[in-house]
Amino acid sequence: MTERVNVVELLEDPSLPEHVVAKAYRDLARTQCLLRNTAAIFRRLGKKPGKVLDLGCGQGALLEEIRDKLGVEVIGFDLRPAPAGSSIPILTGNAAVDPLPEADVAISICLAHHLSEDDVIGMIRNVSRSCRRLIVLDLVRHWMPLTLFRVFMSPFLHPINAADGITSIKRSYTPRELRAMVDEAVTGTNASVVHTVAPFYIRQVVEITWR
Repeated sequence: MTERVNVVELLEDPSLPEHVVAKAYRDLARTQCLLRNTAAIFRRLGKKPGKVLDLGCGQGALLEEIRDKLGVEVIGFDLRPAPAGSSIPILTGNAAVDPLPEADVAISICLAHHLSEDDVIGMIRNVSRSCRRLIVLDLVRHWMPLTLFRVFMSPFLHPINAADGITSIKRSYTPRELRAMVDEAVTGTNASVVHTVAPFYIRQVVEITWR
């Protein structure tokens, strides 16, 4: 795949009815489990990560699982407000520019491809003001995961997530592009960076630790 395609995804439409959004997010949570993205986050969090902040948390499904399995305090941050009756505290704002709550570790799952390069850099710098560690998991713009998603995942997903999944891969950053943004964001700091890419380019993970 060549140039990045940056178009708005269906689930980003603020006019979507609440019940449609809720159903799509439930399906999306299952998809993250099937893709082993949730497991990848748990491996990197460790057994006692302290307070966890989820940037772009949606309706908080992953935070519920982290809280229940690890017994730690959690908080979400998203452009959309928390759904009615949410058991997870979710603050509303833009993670690239708005003040973030303090936490031991921040996670970002499939958020980076929704952001411009400047906003990815801004988000990383913003996190460094309130957290000591950041785990960014995102997709990879490559023909291989796109083909695998179309064949093996798309037919079984909610129509919104099936369409958005294809768009998300086309909209995501290559490992070289993401690493360049990370390096720029942490220049002049004492941060250490570990960047890994999974087989078949199904995900990339960047772990940043500020000492």
